[in-house]
Amino acid sequence: MAQAATEVPPPQALMMQLLFGKQVCYSLSGVARLGVADHMDAQPRPVDEIAAKAGAHAASLYRVMRMLASLGVFKESPSRQFALTPVGEVLKTDAPGSLRYLAMMFGEEFSVRAYQHVAECLRTGGDGVTEAFGQDIWRVLAEHPDQCETFQRAMTNSTSNSAEAIVEAYDFSGIERIADVGGGHGLLLASILRRFPNLKGVLFDRPEVVSTLPASALADYDGRVSVEAGSFFESVPDGCDAYIMKSIIHDWSDEYCQTILRLMREKLPKSGRVLVCEMVVPDEPGPSPAKMLDIEMLVMTVGGKERTAQEFADLFASSGLRVNRIVPTSRPTSVIEALPI
Repeated sequence: MAQAATEVPPPQALMMQLLFGKQVCYSLSGVARLGVADHMDAQPRPVDEIAAKAGAHAASLYRVMRMLASLGVFKESPSRQFALTPVGEVLKTDAPGSLRYLAMMFGEEFSVRAYQHVAECLRTGGDGVTEAFGQDIWRVLAEHPDQCETFQRAMTNSTSNSAEAIVEAYDFSGIERIADVGGGHGLLLASILRRFPNLKGVLFDRPEVVSTLPASALADYDGRVSVEAGSFFESVPDGCDAYIMKSIIHDWSDEYCQTILRLMREKLPKSGRVLVCEMVVPDEPGPSPAKMLDIEMLVMTVGGKERTAQEFADLFASSGLRVNRIVPTSRPTSVIEALPI
């Protein structure tokens, strides 16, 4: 007997699935902000109990959790009870690979208001943050410490999901002193120093970032690490034979990136290297995390973008460097290694 052909939903239904992404994103951001998952585990619990612990309106929380359960974030049981799935587990604050603060960030004012201006971004090539606030994302965050803190924690969430993959894929053993430029709260640098005990490091970021550095962040590496504040458009740390940047280059236009890279090139020894940890946009068509993240760069930054391998090669060449190799990791992030020309 012939098997019935799989019925393809009409285009309108497929489009509605895409458009309802808004409800999914903001619902995830809301339950993350309330810390809902922190009051849950694999055991089904009544939504009234969860709501009381999270400070939520039970009936409203039920409606959101019911929807998210249909997508696999929670598991719904009879009598309005919910348990965490492995997907929902990553919304817990202290879960390995937690994405709680990343989910919160997507619901922050700077992000929400920026995306209201997507059409203007498409018309002009400008960014949504400047359209909404009259200044770029970095100035907005500097003026809103609470949102800046969420942003930094979100970046730490992101790094926690790729740091170990980076140190597993790339051999740092030939480096004596490495500077993590734009290193946030130091998670990537700590991962490198932990794996390579003879290596020394410098954590370098803006004053408002390093001033919020938790005391415990690099406590285990006393004597091997220093912290410096500054702007990577004006200077980078001295005395390093390697510079590493994760999710920095994609924030800026080629012109701004050339300034950063040329500062590094001027201070590198002949045997030095620059390591850029970012996604690489594939040349072939089809879904890609890099293509999704590229839209975040379009809306949130002034000229930032995800780049193809050729675009990275061109950018480095214009800055006195050459791409030596691109090292893939087990995550979407790759390590792009550049050497002085």
